[in-house]
Amino acid sequence: MTESSAGDRKARTRARIAEAALELFIDRGYAETTVDQIAEAARVSRRTVFYHFPTKEAMLFDHLVGRREAAIQRLEGRPVSEPPLVSLHAVFRELCEQGYDRRLLTQIRGVLETEPRLAGTQLSLGIGTFERRVIAALDNRPGQGHSSVEIRALAFMAIGWFISAAHVYLIEDRHSLVECFDEAVASCVTATKSLH
Repeated sequence: MTESSAGDRKARTRARIAEAALELFIDRGYAETTVDQIAEAARVSRRTVFYHFPTKEAMLFDHLVGRREAAIQRLEGRPVSEPPLVSLHAVFRELCEQGYDRRLLTQIRGVLETEPRLAGTQLSLGIGTFERRVIAALDNRPGQGHSSVEIRALAFMAIGWFISAAHVYLIEDRHSLVECFDEAVASCVTATKSLH
């Protein structure tokens, strides 16, 4: 088996587990659904579930979190001569323009209506790893002449735009993720002008 096909198989298994979990959360309730029930519905072992997901919360938000890998790849593909903030803005806005699967979003929103406590901290699930990867992608650009403080500040700000937009879009059931993103960017631009 090639490395590529093994990776595809893992991705399909992960997606099957997340989808089975989401359907059970809707049908039976988030708190009432057990990992064993998820494993049975996804036709995998309990061990396989935990191999892919450390918690039920991770399964709930997997569709949202999974898009981060695409963002890293796009960031690495941006022109190295482009200013870091321009690259970050382009990548995150493109991610917002692509949006999310409406059916899965409706299911996630349905779970959050009954378990609102999950929305706050879990939307940032895995964000530490994502932040480190974004910073590394910018740091690894050939001839990169920006300080580590500047790279980190810009990365955290751009990630903040995206997380703020996704949070409002998901929780408030807004019509457009990209409009939420543009609003977050505009508010930061306006606020920074007042600093001068």
